[in-house]
Amino acid sequence: MSRFGKCQNMSGCLLAYRGEETEVEKDQPFICAECGKPLVEVKSPAAFWMRYVYALGGVALLVIVAFALFPPLRGLIVKHKEHHEPGEAPAPSEQQPADNSGTAAPAPADNTPSAPVAEPPKFVTSPQRIDLDVTKQENKSVKAEVLTRIDLMPNVSSSDKDKLYNAVERARSMGKILTIPFGSGKTELSTTDIAAIKTEIDKPEIASLRGDPTAVFVILGYADPKGDAKKNIAISQTRADSVLKTMREKCNVINVMHPVAMGGSKLLDGQNLEKNRIVEIWAVLP
Repeated sequence: MSRFGKCQNMSGCLLAYRGEETEVEKDQPFICAECGKPLVEVKSPAAFWMRYVYALGGVALLVIVAFALFPPLRGLIVKHKEHHEPGEAPAPSEQQPADNSGTAAPAPADNTPSAPVAEPPKFVTSPQRIDLDVTKQENKSVKAEVLTRIDLMPNVSSSDKDKLYNAVERARSMGKILTIPFGSGKTELSTTDIAAIKTEIDKPEIASLRGDPTAVFVILGYADPKGDAKKNIAISQTRADSVLKTMREKCNVINVMHPVAMGGSKLLDGQNLEKNRIVEIWAVLP
């Protein structure tokens, strides 16, 4: 049976900051999946209702046993129901006008609009104005989550982790410059996406950052949170690597760049989870 807990690491864990509960399998360590800190156990949301389910099941069982052991009881209930409940009156019939055409009248069209399917942003986009204020709430939250993810990055040497950690942790300016959508299960960029990235990074604000040799671009890969967490980490890493390769080889970006797998996320939309299949590029300046 799973256990539920909340992380209390408010300074370094986005799950703790958002107050989200984490489900942990019984045989797994009871720690936060984001920062690795111990969780504080909370009651399972299902436990509250299971008591009522068991109680109702017990009552139903007693009723069945009573009916089976005491047949006269069934007769009394049936007679009481027949005596006190009048029969249902038949619905009044409506005479339909005769149709001599020989064809049935067409059924009225159902014009009820269907619910839209959640999708990530349709196009590569950049903010109307790049906000590099590291004290802004969104920038602070992403910075804290990135610092947590850096420690968990596989196949990266300790020295490279330290360089990236220090660059982000000591950043005086940090902000999002580009958002790139991906289809479900997709990890490679299309020709249209590559052309759109080239167009966006040539805009004056981003071009100015590209021209600053101290600017570091952190490429954050995301996946929607459905499915296996480890697979989502792998998918988000491949997406970030794909964007970095495109930036380097197709767009001639020479700044230092680091791909970071952020895994499954509800960053853009907590209800329409498909909207979180994205890569974000963040500029970090010392």
